[in-house]
This record gives sequence, structure tokens and C-alpha cells, in this order.
Amino acid sequence: PVQIFYHQAGHGGPPPMSMMNRWFTKYLHGIDNGVENDPKAQIVREGDSPQEPTAYADYPNPEAKNVTFYLQTGGNAAGVLSSNKAKTKATETLIDNVNLSGAELAQAKNSENRLLYLTPTLSEPMHLSGVAKVTVKLSSSKPAANLSVWLVSLPWDKTDRTPIYNNIITRGWADPQNYKSISKSEPLEPGKFYSVSFDLQPDDQIIPAGQQIGLMIFSSDKEFTLHPQPGTQLTIDLDGTSLTLPVVGGKKTVDSAMK
Repeated sequence: PVQIFYHQAGHGGPPPMSMMNRWFTKYLHGIDNGVENDPKAQIVREGDSPQEPTAYADYPNPEAKNVTFYLQTGGNAAGVLSSNKAKTKATETLIDNVNLSGAELAQAKNSENRLLYLTPTLSEPMHLSGVAKVTVKLSSSKPAANLSVWLVSLPWDKTDRTPIYNNIITRGWADPQNYKSISKSEPLEPGKFYSVSFDLQPDDQIIPAGQQIGLMIFSSDKEFTLHPQPGTQLTIDLDGTSLTLPVVGGKKTVDSAMK
């Protein structure tokens, strides 16, 4: 039997004593208290006390269903992120600059250094639970490049000491040279398009009404990737790029929240 506890802190954070005590009572002292029948997931919701997690049947949430989102042009300012696939085909380009942080890029109204695609403003909360996945079809101007993807909640909360989940939903990174295999790489042929698919970090988050979900694609992430000289160009094929989100309630929830 297992039970998982997720908190919102950056480092550490033990489960509530009452939760641990039930496990020790059963599996240390041998007293049959039915703990194995408790909900399998305890998740501290945004803004709640770590001592008051919310119980769920499991993690990921059993009601989560994958919904795929597609990109529409305008990413140097803000393109569209929609669950409806656009009929037009297009490419958009970004220029790598490791001197700019992901937070700076996400807040920029316009930038040649990232591509940003936004959902409509949510009319009701949206619960994501599980692993988001991206497929990016790209070409590079050089044989090697970084690929970084952030899923953000906008408008950006600039409040001092704001919790990270107010701004960053999840994120992930990939080396396009490993588009075939995570264990074997090969130099990119400049100008040739490659499809790179990878998971973002697991998450369980409720995005509040009034926010927009943004998919930000950029190259070097100064916090997590190598730091090459700025200037590498990545061209993204929008028709071959998509984001899959684990949405509690699935497409029905998406349609209701984004109408």
C-alpha cells in the first residue's frame, strides 16, 4: 500500500503528523486501523496550510484526461494556444539569448528571443493533474541548440515573495540532438526540421479563473541549460508542434473554461 503527499514548498515539508501516525500505527505497531483504504493522494492546494492537504483518490487525478492544444501565429508577441487545430500552416522564429531569464521572457510584451502562445482568459478554474507533454517541430541554424519550454500562468504576478505556482505551472528541457534517442545524439543539419517530443515536470495545479495559460518556447534557460553564445536561431513549425495537458474533466472542462 502506498500514499503520496505533495506540498507547495520549494524544499522539504513533512506530511501532517496525523497522516504519518496512521501509517506508523498500522505498519509499525500492527494495529489494523484501515489506513490502506484511505485516499491515495494528499495534495496541499495553492494557498493552503501544509497541515491541511486535500484528499484525492489517486495521483494523477483519475478524472484527468489528455487534451491537446495547438499553436496559431503571433508568438513573438502572443499567439494563440487552442484545443482547435488551425487550418493554416506557418513557421515562426526565435533567437537564443541566454542572458535573458525565463521570467523576463514570459513578461515581455514582444520578444525575438521566445515564442509565446496563450489560451483565452479562463472563465472558471482549470485543474491540471499529471504529466504535460510537448512535441516541437523545429530547425536550427547551428548543429547544436538548447530547447526550453515553460508553461506559465499570466498575467505574471510580480508581488514580492509570490509563490512559484502563481507564475510557473510546469516546465521542461530537451536537447534536439537527442530527437531520436535520449542516450544517443547526432549533430543537427542546419535548416532541417526535426520533431522533438518530451515530458514536462509532473504537476498538480489549479489555475484560477482570470488567468491565461501560456506555452513559452525558447532556447537556452540560464537556470537549467548550457550557456552557449547568443545568436542561434530556432524556427518552429506550428503545424507540427503541440502541447498535451492532463485536464481534470478533459475537453468538456476546457471548452467550458475557455468559452
